[in-house]
Amino acid sequence: MYKHVFRTALLLLSSWSAAVLAAPNFKAPYPCGKTYSYFHHSNEVRQALDFNAPAGVPVLASAAGTAYRYYEAGGAGNYVVVDHGGGWKTYYFHLSGFSVNHGAAVAQGQQLGLTGNTGNSFGAHIHYEQLYNNVGQVIRINGASLAPYPTYSGTRSLTSDNGCSGNPPAPAPGTDTRYWVDTWANA
Repeated sequence: MYKHVFRTALLLLSSWSAAVLAAPNFKAPYPCGKTYSYFHHSNEVRQALDFNAPAGVPVLASAAGTAYRYYEAGGAGNYVVVDHGGGWKTYYFHLSGFSVNHGAAVAQGQQLGLTGNTGNSFGAHIHYEQLYNNVGQVIRINGASLAPYPTYSGTRSLTSDNGCSGNPPAPAPGTDTRYWVDTWANA
């Protein structure tokens, strides 16, 4: 029996480790140098965070992928889903409008829309989620977990480095970034 329990635990741990290793290096979903507090709705099933960004702040792709636009009147309002491949997706809810076309390739740091208050929302903010195989994950920014999350008080904050100089946006998927270099050296 102990072998079975140990084997099951090892399989679960290895699948979780593979998911974390396969995750993109997500950045904060707002511009470089901006600092916003965040919190989690304790009654939500998924591991979503709300960043207290005011209306009109650019909402940025936290990693490269393919963007899809949607509208849900009684819930998310205007929202974008970015499919990063490998089972990873990010969600950005309550946008005042869209800055990308449905099905467009986006780079990390590319504007998806602006913060707003559409759908079932209490005020302008960035509602942000990271999902792996359609299951909400603990939010990780720059490889670090933001959990445990504060609830409603927004007692923790995060400064973005998304799109900072010296940190260029990642190329959009399918873009060839290889360069041919002519050199005399035996490289």
